[in-house]
Amino acid sequence: MSADQELIETQKNWIPLEANPDVLTTFMQSLGVSKDWEFCDIYGIDEGLLEMVPSPCVAVILLFPITNEYEDKRYKLEKEIEEKGQVLSDKVYFMKQYIGNACGTIGVIHSVLNNANVIEFNENGFFKQFLDKTTSLSTEERAISLLKNSEIEKSHEISALQGQSNVPQEDEPVVLHFVSFVHVDGHLYELDGRKPFAINHGKSSAETLLKDTANVLQKMIDEDPKEIRFNLMGLVKKPSEEEKEKQEQENK
Repeated sequence: MSADQELIETQKNWIPLEANPDVLTTFMQSLGVSKDWEFCDIYGIDEGLLEMVPSPCVAVILLFPITNEYEDKRYKLEKEIEEKGQVLSDKVYFMKQYIGNACGTIGVIHSVLNNANVIEFNENGFFKQFLDKTTSLSTEERAISLLKNSEIEKSHEISALQGQSNVPQEDEPVVLHFVSFVHVDGHLYELDGRKPFAINHGKSSAETLLKDTANVLQKMIDEDPKEIRFNLMGLVKKPSEEEKEKQEQENK
């Protein structure tokens, strides 16, 4: 057994991140993302609530429960894609998850690195260096690289402990899961490190990312109407003072 394979099989477990935009923003900025970018709450998928989200919104992070029904549909969809194929742009940055409870961190990585063309990075920060190091690697090799990175492990731990709710233990069962939705090359992609590949949800654009993601979530709700444990956050460019004043005037 190789050293990397042994590292994967003796899986690390991290403390889960809280679905809190302030926590994710601090975490992301500590790793080298410009302070011009932040996470915000998305309060629902109705058109009026989506219009409240600052623009541009370049990624959406969804926190949702992993249920038996969801897992059954997940495996069915994966098998269908393996048999029929899908459009998968080589510009999509995707990585597997080999660390327990790291889905929040991987959701942030997927959200940020699939927007490296618009987000400004600190040249010496984690994100810029990790992107440079892993761009040419496979999805599995990227996961191993993350597994070996002590900087992000420490930042994750600090951010997890800063959350407002009670901090769970590393080995405490967690049934809620983070995934990221991004627009790449004219399509909407769902990025979930538990899955073998990114999932293409159809045509999209930078302008319709929010609406298209809301449509995917609506389908999930329709399939299991009793389940209401969903949380949405958007990765947005922080509005300027002038834009804030204009928005306040429009809301009056």
